[in-house]
Amino acid sequence: MNQQAMTAFAQAALAVSDLVAAKFSGMKFTGKVPRVVKVQAPQVPSTGGGKQARESVVLIPESGDTAHALTAGFIDVGLRAIELRTYAAVAAAYQQRHGTVLDLPKPEYETFAKELQAFLGGEGYAIKSVDVSDVEAKAAKARAGGSDETGPNKTLVLVGGLAAVVVGGVVLLLLLR
Repeated sequence: MNQQAMTAFAQAALAVSDLVAAKFSGMKFTGKVPRVVKVQAPQVPSTGGGKQARESVVLIPESGDTAHALTAGFIDVGLRAIELRTYAAVAAAYQQRHGTVLDLPKPEYETFAKELQAFLGGEGYAIKSVDVSDVEAKAAKARAGGSDETGPNKTLVLVGGLAAVVVGGVVLLLLLR
């Protein structure tokens, strides 16, 4: 994959981050730990041509204390897909990590989840809801050394997502001229 295609992934990821940040800039979650929405870029030096372009959707404490940050899901720019955890999945992960019940009000999270799904669904992103059983199954598979990241369907979705990003990049270049 050439440098322009890789740059297109990075630009698309940045655009999505900015869109989500703008959309949810005024949203604040109440509870013992007040949190705000943040989209975090992958913690890798390169997205590998989009293969590692999954950005985390995080509810981070206003204080910046990442110990109580909650990962709500992921945005995969290359696949134009979102994995969004249900409240039960977020609460279970929090319970496991901290040994206490999540202080985030369920109605607030569910409102956020619906708004994010509607917003990015309107941008053409496929949406997958991830529940507790999905998280547990994925963890069990990882412990067993397996992976659910293979198969012809993944390849077709990857090719389709790549095509969409490249076309979007060309349209953006034409608009900027």
